[in-house]
Amino acid sequence: MRITILFLFTLVIGCYGISANVDAKEHLTGKQLRTIEVSGVGNIFSVPDRFSFSLSIEQKGEVAVQLNKAIVEKTNTLIQALIKIGVDKKAVQSLQVQFNPWMEYNGETRQQKGFILTRQVKVTLKSLTQYEQSIDAILKLGVSNIYQFNFTNSQATANYELALKHALLNAKQRATDMAKVLDLKLAEVISISEQSAVQATPMAMRTRQFETSQSYQPGEMSTQAKVLVIFALQDAS
Repeated sequence: MRITILFLFTLVIGCYGISANVDAKEHLTGKQLRTIEVSGVGNIFSVPDRFSFSLSIEQKGEVAVQLNKAIVEKTNTLIQALIKIGVDKKAVQSLQVQFNPWMEYNGETRQQKGFILTRQVKVTLKSLTQYEQSIDAILKLGVSNIYQFNFTNSQATANYELALKHALLNAKQRATDMAKVLDLKLAEVISISEQSAVQATPMAMRTRQFETSQSYQPGEMSTQAKVLVIFALQDAS
């Protein structure tokens, strides 16, 4: 009976000893893992190939029905003028309409003369030539409230993917240079985190009153990608 109890007691101690030994090895392995965390940035510059701007058509009067009729006629005239120079009809969007009181001030006296109906129109073009011609056509119609000028690129997604590759290469090069200083080198990649999204920086033109078309130079726009990468490290030798 005593022999049996002693054997069981020894077996339990042996099992605990094996478990403690495994835990000690895992702890030692984790302690030896060395990592480096770096950020990488990639930029792609491109020339805009799409141009957009907004304008507003305004009509003053006393009767709402007549105001709406006048606004519709002005909008149709505008669209036809743009189509005439080669602008796609789908590129012209009639957006929100605002209906406000038409107030006039005479000293300290305020009098309502009627109403003001305003329609916002957005135009998106695919060439710089159309851009200049569109401005001229709109000004000839008497529309001077032109704003929200933006130059964009139709290859935004492809440019971002390329910028993302450059960001990863930048992160790898930075990590390599840093590790080399400490007589280390990169091992496997532990994790990669994307820190940005597809978004090109548009080239915006300053809002101003136009008298005639000018020579527009859209310049370059930047598409940027950012990443965060963690590499494992090992001895250089």
